[in-house]
Amino acid sequence: MQRFTFCNLLVIILLAIQITSYSQQADKVMVVVIDGARYTETFGDPSYTYIPRMKELATQGTIISNFKNDGYTYTSRAIPALWCGAWTGVQSITYNGASTQFTNLPSIFEYYRKQKDMPANECFYILKYISSLWLPSFDDDYGQEYWPTFNSTGSTDRDVANQTQQIIDSQQPHFLWVYLADVDAAGHSGNWNQYTRSIEIADSIVGVLWDRVQAHPFYQNTTTLLVTNDHGRHDDQHGGFKGHGCTCNGCRQMQFLAVGPDIKQNFVSSQPRVLPDFAVTASYILGINPEKSTGNVMHEIFNSTSVKHIDNSNFTLQGSFPNPFSESTRIRYTLSKTSKVKLSVYSVTGALVSTLVSETQNEGEHSVIWNGYDAYGNHLPQGVYILRLVVDRAQKSIAVVRLANKKTWN
Repeated sequence: MQRFTFCNLLVIILLAIQITSYSQQADKVMVVVIDGARYTETFGDPSYTYIPRMKELATQGTIISNFKNDGYTYTSRAIPALWCGAWTGVQSITYNGASTQFTNLPSIFEYYRKQKDMPANECFYILKYISSLWLPSFDDDYGQEYWPTFNSTGSTDRDVANQTQQIIDSQQPHFLWVYLADVDAAGHSGNWNQYTRSIEIADSIVGVLWDRVQAHPFYQNTTTLLVTNDHGRHDDQHGGFKGHGCTCNGCRQMQFLAVGPDIKQNFVSSQPRVLPDFAVTASYILGINPEKSTGNVMHEIFNSTSVKHIDNSNFTLQGSFPNPFSESTRIRYTLSKTSKVKLSVYSVTGALVSTLVSETQNEGEHSVIWNGYDAYGNHLPQGVYILRLVVDRAQKSIAVVRLANKKTWN
């Protein structure tokens, strides 16, 4: 067995200190969803033929090369999943005289407005005119009171871009979700030139919007841009670019681009990620807890040198002892009131290892013992792990060092 030296331990502890108890500097998020762009025409093209602006932005940020739609590869189910950070059921409804659908689970818009106590003009959903908009949830804990401001006007992606710039200038919301629909429509038309031209226009819009927020004093250096799509299109072996909706890699593979003050620069992550992780990561940047989601935060995209410590008066996370540990460690925390509590263990790459607590607990002191096993009873290897305590709408994290065996280091 490899000996675990004091130098090994020191390096791990320094890493642990660096990633303990942090939040992000950026407090504004702009999401751009490009509906139906196939990966082979975006970041899967080594020459970046149709996305020169996003190629340029990628040198300032992070792309994920293994980001997949792991559920339904069509818009009516994938967009709700992007909103909710989970594959949610949808229900039919007649709303304002039009037949449409709403999500069973709360959306990121609802989490943001309720947990941050934000008015409607701080959260915009911007898209072309649609007579029967898909709706967020009527969830008992969230619901219609916390929906975003819908700005549905115009008929093209260029119209959406113009509306977004006007909203940036006049309203200055902290959270914008921009939906570009023309690429998918052009793909379904079967016209290759029209399809690729639509991708070029969407790419240009991403660049224009980023330039606008970077030139605006309210947004400059405090905004994170996230770009993705909801599904791809059939690869050539399964029908080609004209359609989508199956499980082929062309339909499943999606693009992901992140740029912002807390995002790693010129970084490509190959860590597998799935569609529900998107809204959960956006929520993390906004400082909210998407409590009914199933996705995970993409911790690997963040630049740890930009993190800073925060405190929260509603609870205290005292830490764990012993730390480092070999057999078990006791995590202690104190609640100032009865609260919903979730205590989870993550790897340093952001993968969920185990959930130790998920329940409502009374105010006062609490402690939990973690024995270094994952959720399936597997003995975890030595290394750094993140303990994340989520209490109602807030969270704190600490790093713990897991040793393989007491006797293997000196």
